[in-house]
Amino acid sequence: MISYEELVQRMNTAYAKETGFAPDAASDTAIRFRVLAGEVYNLLTDLAWLKQSLLPQTAVGGQLDKLAQEHGLQRAQAAQAQGSLQFTTAQDVPFAVVLSAGTQCTTGGENPVLVETLEELRLPVRGGQTAVVQARAVKSGPAGNLAAGAVNALVTANTYVASVTNPQGFSGGRDAQTDSQLRKQLLELGQQQSNGTNLAFYRRLAQQAAGVSSVSVQAVTPAAGEVTVWLAAAGVAAPEEVVQRVQKSMEKARELNVQVHVYPAKTAPVTVAVTMRAKDGQEAIAAAETVRSAVRTGFSGLQIGETPSAAQVCTWIYSTGVVQEAVLQADTVFPAAAADTLVTLKSVEVFT
Repeated sequence: MISYEELVQRMNTAYAKETGFAPDAASDTAIRFRVLAGEVYNLLTDLAWLKQSLLPQTAVGGQLDKLAQEHGLQRAQAAQAQGSLQFTTAQDVPFAVVLSAGTQCTTGGENPVLVETLEELRLPVRGGQTAVVQARAVKSGPAGNLAAGAVNALVTANTYVASVTNPQGFSGGRDAQTDSQLRKQLLELGQQQSNGTNLAFYRRLAQQAAGVSSVSVQAVTPAAGEVTVWLAAAGVAAPEEVVQRVQKSMEKARELNVQVHVYPAKTAPVTVAVTMRAKDGQEAIAAAETVRSAVRTGFSGLQIGETPSAAQVCTWIYSTGVVQEAVLQADTVFPAAAADTLVTLKSVEVFT
């Protein structure tokens, strides 16, 4: 776009061509030119912004959100992973011990993840007995998607608690959807063949369901008016209970003459093997565990239809800050992306 200085220069040049002399910088004419050039520049800036905001390929921020809303899409917001914690009492006590809501526990290690209880918990009075309470990660994002058994300590020690753990993994943690991710989703929607149904409606309905981290919607047989919905939690296919719940909600909300089928996403497990050398001053065993955690977190953030590359996995590894050198072994193979498939992590092996 033309600059303010270029606009002023053009006006002065045109004036000199018509009158035979250039206006003096302090003259009324030159001042008018500068004021006019400022207004024209502001107008051109507004027009450039408007042009950029009209297309999903170039729109950003709030304008991209508005374009997405016109097609029934909404930017996914950041979410905290949720799960449960199991507390074991240390000894028999003659009175009730209560852990208040908000009690924090941790995974420990070099990059600890904090989780907190969501409700008050009354511990058993007999030593060695357990009690379970719902919990969530303190911070939103995929780092909170913990494997079963990852939580191992209270942040503030309690003499009445012998141990704490998470019997099942935490899931549902995600970062807010970026402009590039929303843009990709919007452009893909425009490429889908219409079969008389609103695919964006079913995608949004599924995304709002608890326990769903990723959704893929397909018009499998356009002539028959059928919609197929694939669901996944963080790093795994959606549990059957979640699938059935989403199926029921869609049956109630579906359009006339439309058949909706909801399935857990197909999975393509990947084994990642990496040879690494820790940075000076880093303990090799701890660095290896940090790398494993980073790879698990990266895979848990994948969406249905996405597949990582070797370069992306290496980015996850180097972003830990504890690795001097890392090489993926040659037998690490990544599957091709498929609209109904979630690429999952089968295992991660780290050699030092």
